[in-house]
Amino acid sequence: MKKSLNPRQTRAIRALKNAPQMRENLDEIAGCSNSPELIASLRRMHLEIPCERVERFDRDGNACRPGLYQLTREDKAIVGDWLK
Repeated sequence: MKKSLNPRQTRAIRALKNAPQMRENLDEIAGCSNSPELIASLRRMHLEIPCERVERFDRDGNACRPGLYQLTREDKAIVGDWLK
């Protein structure tokens, strides 16, 4: 079933289809400042979009665990139909 996606959702899905994306990258790619909410909107459309917390260091050298989003195999099949 084709979903009605807004432009931000479409940009995020296209990026996630190509490769896992860090939260900060999705902000830039999608053109938003709250990609977790954007991902939540896609999850409400029945996509799983797991978020892996990865170990990183911020610019001050402090440990942090930002999110890395990716589509599951099932998600990719679903969004492939949506983007046709």
